[in-house]
Parts: sequence; C-alpha cells; structure tokens
Amino acid sequence: MFDVFALALPSLLAAGGIAAMIWAVVRLRRLRSAWRSGLTADAVCLRSYATTRTRRNGMHRSSTTTLTHLYEFSTPEGQTLRFEESGGPSSVVPGDTVPVRYPAGRPDRATAIPPGDTKTLVGIGVLLAFLTVFITACVGFGIFYLTVFGGLKDKAKDVIERSEDGVNAPAHSPSAPALPTGPPEDFPTGPPDGFPTGPPDGFPTGPPKGFPTDLPTGFPDER
Repeated sequence: MFDVFALALPSLLAAGGIAAMIWAVVRLRRLRSAWRSGLTADAVCLRSYATTRTRRNGMHRSSTTTLTHLYEFSTPEGQTLRFEESGGPSSVVPGDTVPVRYPAGRPDRATAIPPGDTKTLVGIGVLLAFLTVFITACVGFGIFYLTVFGGLKDKAKDVIERSEDGVNAPAHSPSAPALPTGPPEDFPTGPPDGFPTGPPDGFPTGPPKGFPTDLPTGFPDER
C-alpha cells in the first residue's frame, strides 16, 4: 500500500507538470501563428483586473500579480468576439483601443500581445524550463525509490523469511544423530532378584525376656 502511494504521488505531479508544459507549448504556438498570420482588427478594452498570488516558504513570503484584460473586436465578416488575456501591458486601461492579431479563420485565437513580445517569450521559456526540472525530479524520485528502497525492501524481506525459517526449523538437523526417546534396552524395570520383602531372620517380634509385665497400680502414701 505504501509503494502505491509513494509512486502515485510523484506520478500525479509529473502528469500535472506535463499538462502545464503542453499548455505552455500550445500557447506559444498560437501566439506565433497569430503574429505571422497578418490578420488584424481594432479591439476595445472593456475591463481589466489584477490577480495576486501569495507563496509562503517558512518565514518568507512572495507575491505575484497578474494583469488580465477583457477585449472586444469585430471581424471583417461582422462577427463580434470577446476574449480575456493575461500578461498584457499595464498601460492599457478600459476604453483604450488596441490592435489584435489572429490566425486566418480562427478569430477565437486572437491576441493583443504585440509580435515578439520579450516579456511573454521569456515568461513562457522560464515556465518550460521549470516544468522540465520539475518533471525530471518526479521521474527521478520514482526511479530512485524503485532501485534503492525496492532493493532494501527485498533484502529485509529475505532476512525476515530466513529468521522465520530458523524459528520453525526442527531442533536437530537431518544429519545429526537422533536423540533417545525412551530408556535403554537393558534398563531394569523392577526391583532386583532376592530383594528382601520382610524382616531378617531372628528379628525380635516381642519384648525381651525378663521385661516386667506387671506395672504398679498405685502410688505410695506420702507421709
């Protein structure tokens, strides 16, 4: 059960890192496709808001603020679309008009970020580098656990099995001589022959001769 948990956690983290990496790559490709397409339109900033994320590491705390804009534009075909985009310039405020670019036939992938924006490219590059290190660390932990801890667990299991075999083993090995299970064949089972069963001959059976048999019946008067 512990092995499943120990391997499932880094697997889930690695899967999340891979998903984030795919999103970053797709985001970069869509930006480049919009920049290279050449289709532009004028968009109006309807709203902007900032999102702040705070990270704590012991006594240290760091905050990151992301600015998001809501834009609205119309295509030459008369289609009106709205989209939100993070990472835009802080100088754009609601009511401003900015150019947006989108791939041919995909106005839903429009972006207001100017072509070759260094801040956006560096941010995506840093994110991809971090995710690469993160995924490598998760995979490395799984390999380390299987190779090191798995080997130690197998050795510990072998030691336990050997100790159990030693406890359950018979008291003597098959090559040792068998211990006696009873008395030897010539061991006496009763008293020896000629053992006396009564008193010896000539043993007195009564009082000695001349022993008084009449006892006094009274005591002398005291005067």
